[in-house]
Amino acid sequence: MLMSPLVFGAEQGKPFVMEHSFWVKPGKTSQFITLYKKYKLPALQAEKAKGRILWIRTTQPRTSAGNAQWDFRVTVGWRDVQSAWDFDESTRSTNAAGRDGARHSIEDSLSEELIVERTDVLVQESDE
Repeated sequence: MLMSPLVFGAEQGKPFVMEHSFWVKPGKTSQFITLYKKYKLPALQAEKAKGRILWIRTTQPRTSAGNAQWDFRVTVGWRDVQSAWDFDESTRSTNAAGRDGARHSIEDSLSEELIVERTDVLVQESDE
């Protein structure tokens, strides 16, 4: 969740990269990923189709490093910080209004219950 359009010195009009890492209850990673891809990923893909997102990467570790290792990561390259902020605001208002439908709401709640920990980190990427 973003705090403001001027998060951590992100430059207006410049690409904005957020990394979302999830630690999931043991044995529930596949279920979480299935729900994420069914309900969360399409919203991000719609933003990509509108040109607000430049790219989306989903990753999983190939080997387990125990509880310290995240289970699923989504890294999103936004066109700019305002695009990310607008998406965050519209997602919160849609969820608050309950326009998603009962089944979606139940399964979205279930996916949230599967999360043990989540981090959302602004990252700076560079090609070197």
